[in-house]
Amino acid sequence: MSKKKVNVLVDWGKAFVDKDGNFYCGTTEEQKDNAVLILKEADLIVYASDVHSRNSMEFIANGGIYPAHNIVGLYTPQDADRLSVGDGKTVSPQLTDKLYDLVKDKNSGLIVPRHVFFQDYNGEPDFIPAFTFQDVVAAFDVPKLNPQEFLDGGIEYVVNAKHMFNGASLQSTEWMDHIPGKPKVAGVPSMEMNVFTLLKQQYGQGEGLQFDVTGVVIGICIYQTASNLRQLFPKADINVIADGCTHLVYAPLGIATPEQGDQVASAMCKQVGVNYVKTVDYLGMK
Repeated sequence: MSKKKVNVLVDWGKAFVDKDGNFYCGTTEEQKDNAVLILKEADLIVYASDVHSRNSMEFIANGGIYPAHNIVGLYTPQDADRLSVGDGKTVSPQLTDKLYDLVKDKNSGLIVPRHVFFQDYNGEPDFIPAFTFQDVVAAFDVPKLNPQEFLDGGIEYVVNAKHMFNGASLQSTEWMDHIPGKPKVAGVPSMEMNVFTLLKQQYGQGEGLQFDVTGVVIGICIYQTASNLRQLFPKADINVIADGCTHLVYAPLGIATPEQGDQVASAMCKQVGVNYVKTVDYLGMK
């Protein structure tokens, strides 16, 4: 019996993988082309994408360590200057064109886990969302996901917003609703869930599922997402497509060459039961 192939696109947004992206990570056209080949094999496509407000604590200008990227909601020329976004640089989270062209006409839906709205929360007395649901809809041009339609098999492409390295993870925000005098915030989901929550309802431990992961970058978001999928769905097949991902090659972190990065990534995946394969080998599995 063939397995349902879920193509997980991790952070394939313009700000990360296009050369005019404000946080360009070095993604090559060959890596994009390989990701396209994997995507064409999919039964379901999930785009796990960072979304942030202009005030995100990840950004260097706000005390973080990363260049500004994947901004939704209000963003002005003054913000670009403050956040050191150069002329002609994009902070868009929208899927890079080669992949977007393959999904733009599919039946689609957007899901934003509850905790993503509160990613900027820092102990303030009021719980103010970082942005609205409509801000995220506008960024991706994808309507709100209908969970029942998804469960019935009517959705082919899902944008799953995130803000952490681990795109399959959730954070508890239930405590926010149990503080006296703090009502639920209008427009923010009442439940903490993502697309993998829905797949859990359908497939339990994951028998009958195959996850194929591509994107940015191997040692951070790719590995963390793939390893969590392994824990969520222990009976599923989890594949990281080595040449459909961007590798982090940076000597101060102990990875000085692409070859060394490949060896490290392969060993890390093996330790948690994730397959680490090249595109040509993956296509040969059919």
